Amino acid sequence: MYKYNQLFELEPNFKADDAEKFRSNASEELINETVKSLESKNHNVHVVEDETSAMELIKKLIPDGSSVMDAGSVTLDEIGFKSYYFGNEHKWENLHQKILDEKDGATQGGLRKKALACDYFVSSVGAISKQGSLFVADASGTRVGGFTAASNVVVVAGVNKIVESETDGVKRATVFCYQCESVRARKAYGVPGSVVANFVQLNHGAVFGPKNTNIILIKKTLGY
Repeated sequence: MYKYNQLFELEPNFKADDAEKFRSNASEELINETVKSLESKNHNVHVVEDETSAMELIKKLIPDGSSVMDAGSVTLDEIGFKSYYFGNEHKWENLHQKILDEKDGATQGGLRKKALACDYFVSSVGAISKQGSLFVADASGTRVGGFTAASNVVVVAGVNKIVESETDGVKRATVFCYQCESVRARKAYGVPGSVVANFVQLNHGAVFGPKNTNIILIKKTLGY
């Protein structure tokens, strides 16, 4: 995965819509309002200062023996989750590694679908609105699907992903993030750009049963 600043090394003329707006960190007031909204919608919310604190919290939230799947995410790379997840220090069941180990394409596709119904799905999002909604987009379904299929979801995001309105949430996830991801896709896959094939706006946490979503907000500029 390429960090945001590396996108300009790949394409020096790259310019994303409303970059200054969507790369700015939310104010303390906006963070507090967003936390209250998210909590009112049956989410657990944690505000931490840095990447290390976020990783320590993830380790505490996911019990040993849990099946864990992750979504592609620059944020998860930046906080060190990817290296920890694919390492040998935890006692989770790494479903992503099982997918990568499978060489048959058809079987691998089936494993990807099954992995979304894991015990814990770890991902970032394109945006989080002050009103308490999460905005998620992807090309393949392997991010969007986990939010509805997994037993528990852990969302990790820098406070630069907090926006004032739901309209801005849609724009950040489907335009700004799409433009950034397209730079990465052109380099990684040799395609004209990415595609917003799937998009979901999650307006509420679990309606029946206990809270199953933990949202970790990091007071840093992270991801796209």
